[in-house]
Amino acid sequence: MIAAMPKPDEWLFALKTFAGAMAALYIALWLGLDNPYWAMATAFIVAQPFAGAMRSKALYRFCGTLIGGIAAVVMVPNLVNAPVLLSLAMALWIGLCLYIALLDRSPRSYTFMLAGYTAGIIGFPSVANPGDIFNTALTRVEEISIGIACTTMVGTLIFPRPLGPVLAARIGTWVAPARDWAVAALAGEEESAQAQAARRRLAFEATDAAMMISQLAYDTSHLQMAVPFLTRLRVYVISLMPVLSSIGDRVMQLRRLGGITTDLQSVLTDIAAWMHEGGPEDAGPLLGRIAAIEEREHGWAGLLRASLCVRLEELVRIVQHSRAIRRHVVDGDRPPASPLREAEFVAVMAETHDHKLALLSALSAGIALLVLCVFWIEAGWSYGAGAAVIAAVACSFFAAQDDPAPAIALMLRNALIVTVGVGVYDFAVLPLVTGFDELCLVLLPAGLIIGVLISRPATFGTGMLLGAIGSTQLGLDNVYRASFSAFANGTVALIIGLGSALVVTKMIRSVGAAWSAERLQRANWRDVALAAGAAHDRATLTGLMMDRLGLMMPRMAAVARGADEAAAGALQDLRVGLNMVALHREQSLLPPAARHANEAVFAGVAAHYGGNARAPAPETLRGAIDAAIATLIANPRAYKETLMVLSGLRLVLFPACQPPAYFGEAA
Repeated sequence: MIAAMPKPDEWLFALKTFAGAMAALYIALWLGLDNPYWAMATAFIVAQPFAGAMRSKALYRFCGTLIGGIAAVVMVPNLVNAPVLLSLAMALWIGLCLYIALLDRSPRSYTFMLAGYTAGIIGFPSVANPGDIFNTALTRVEEISIGIACTTMVGTLIFPRPLGPVLAARIGTWVAPARDWAVAALAGEEESAQAQAARRRLAFEATDAAMMISQLAYDTSHLQMAVPFLTRLRVYVISLMPVLSSIGDRVMQLRRLGGITTDLQSVLTDIAAWMHEGGPEDAGPLLGRIAAIEEREHGWAGLLRASLCVRLEELVRIVQHSRAIRRHVVDGDRPPASPLREAEFVAVMAETHDHKLALLSALSAGIALLVLCVFWIEAGWSYGAGAAVIAAVACSFFAAQDDPAPAIALMLRNALIVTVGVGVYDFAVLPLVTGFDELCLVLLPAGLIIGVLISRPATFGTGMLLGAIGSTQLGLDNVYRASFSAFANGTVALIIGLGSALVVTKMIRSVGAAWSAERLQRANWRDVALAAGAAHDRATLTGLMMDRLGLMMPRMAAVARGADEAAAGALQDLRVGLNMVALHREQSLLPPAARHANEAVFAGVAAHYGGNARAPAPETLRGAIDAAIATLIANPRAYKETLMVLSGLRLVLFPACQPPAYFGEAA
């Protein structure tokens, strides 16, 4: 299970985790709580290699347990005489909590998920004695609190591993792909392997880092106060992607047309050198030269040069402010004086929410619970409650995955391994133990293995589940009272619960990465169609579509199906949407004939993205764009902004087409 020998920091973390678990167990035993092993299980569940992640999870686990306990206290006494209604109420509660948890993609979602199945853990065993439900819930909260407190104190006070330096190093890895992509775009090599690799990396990093940034507020490092700056830096990285894509396309088109002038080439070369050098922070001279590039003509190439200059200014400003923030966070320099967040081309944080997938997950957890509740009621098997709860836990725990079935199957396999170990401890080892110090010694090997597994990202989930299931199945108490009947019934309940969760998940919830990626792509198309149909917010559209791109990249890589093509397509879709936003904004400034012509453009884009946008855009749409340009070409100075928008839209939808005939010579 442990593929390589543990490193010193992994051994240290394992020892700290085991110490926290044993301290929690000792205190719970000393207080004489009903289920002291829950304190030990919680210690393993809350354990995280980084202090910030551990402390945030501890807080959310406490809140989830408290809410779940309140829900159990409300439901059980009122519905105990109607077992079918109680089962339905519990299924609805678990489903609702899971649905909310899946729509909240921050660490806070753990609160809602835990609140769901905690109600079942507390409520179902209390059905036989509903009058004592309050004391049961209170004791459960106390046990969980002890486990949380012990693990958090050990992890915080003894050689804490702060998250800040790791995140600072992670931010440093954004520099290389951003620079590589920018240099390729400035050279007109947007489709080069270098640009494609950088595009994938930035999209993934910008999305993946969000979780770490949200945990930084609970960290022990000095970067705890840098969350606003890191959030802003992530916004800039997201905003950079459509800008670079647009620059690459325009430079490539201008090179094809022979429209790169001497002064423009000089600026492109100097910006690329500035990107390589990483300084100076003062980009004023570059911005001045970009603004000074004079467009003497208003032909097709002239429009492309003008819009390219707009994008170059955006690139320089984003990079300038990003460097200032990075040096403030990493090197302790003073923060940037003037934030760029208010600029029009800067995205705002927006997250996509898949309500259908969340509903399927909630339905899967609720049905698995109901099936086992019916079995429990009809069979009169007291351990059926445990089977129902473990099914709800399994369905909830892996619900964020595209296909939770393999993870539940792995959980079932690990549960069988744990059961064998628990049997050895229960009937061969624990009868020989006479004191708590001996108990710690005999549990040490298993505790260290679990701790090492938790310390590694690849085996984190396995280690946490082994610790949680092992602790609860072992059921340690002040008095040794192992019973083979109880052990066998508990094992059967565990297997039936996980097996039922696996079957229901395969029937209802297994969708796969390709299905999820396709839904993300179609959601982008819908947003572009909406942007064509009515006025939209540019910053929100950028944030939302780039968020989907970050979610799409690992899925496309998992199914080995055109990750580069998907990334390029998503950026193209975003640029079409941004052009729609800009064109709507210009409408009120245009003469009636131009507004009427633009309505045909809006209708064409909406129709294209309302269908299969993967197909080439229809020639009728190109004709509508050319007709809209023709209404303004007689007075290009007055309507330069609109002409740049229309030319940009034509470029992204029809990159291989020749310029409109009425422009005369291309350049």
